[in-house]
Amino acid sequence: MTRPTGQEDHSARDHYVVSPAQWIAGCSDVGCKHTTNQDAMALAARPEPRHIGVIAVADGVSTALGAEAASVAASEAACLHLTKRLQEETPHNFALVEAFSVANDAVMEAAEGAEPSACTLVAAVLEPQRISVGSIGDSRAYWIGDDHSCQLLTTDDSMAQARIMLGMSRIDAEQSLQAHSITKWLGRDSSDVTPSVTTLEPDGCGWLLLCTDGLWNYASSPEAMFEVFSTVDATDHPAAIAEALVEWAKIQGGRDNITAAVARHEPH
Repeated sequence: MTRPTGQEDHSARDHYVVSPAQWIAGCSDVGCKHTTNQDAMALAARPEPRHIGVIAVADGVSTALGAEAASVAASEAACLHLTKRLQEETPHNFALVEAFSVANDAVMEAAEGAEPSACTLVAAVLEPQRISVGSIGDSRAYWIGDDHSCQLLTTDDSMAQARIMLGMSRIDAEQSLQAHSITKWLGRDSSDVTPSVTTLEPDGCGWLLLCTDGLWNYASSPEAMFEVFSTVDATDHPAAIAEALVEWAKIQGGRDNITAAVARHEPH
């Protein structure tokens, strides 16, 4: 696989694009309201003998000092570990659980003597026959099929999600008090770093989207995210698609940092 690629030039972190292969890319942007970008991403790809990709997207907890470093440490550590374990043909689910533990250690070490920070993390492994996703916090993964289907592959660890599970509607829950307060995270004071893991075996072609709440805040439901994705030209390079999604979120107000990473999935 190509070397995992993340944000190496931190002076350029306000807006950057990563594309390790022609079928996978991501874009991260500071947004319209924040002065720093506390999101981060890392991607890796192997084109031959069959397409295999790894994506890791993290969102620093804004109330914790050092959130910018935490998200970089988590995304890069997870991507590196998954890349290594895939080369060893480790089962995806096992590798994802390991990767989150490694990412948590990296967040703690990134503190460099200061109080550790915290972040969310969503990570995915793509192979031709299946997609495996792990998550902690409220960064998300969506499957957007060419058949016009859209699935939310992750379950938020948040107060909003807890209220949804108790019967509140998604709209009301996500607008309720402390809706974005997360109940699981990596880093400081975290008591459980085991991710929720899911596997999808798509019947047809489509796109995998990983994103932070800077994007999905404006299109939370699968139906709404599908409508947003439908506004971009899916024949474009994935980097252009990721940038278009980020720009769309900025047009909506860009209240938070925004990261979107997409990968084309074609079973063969």
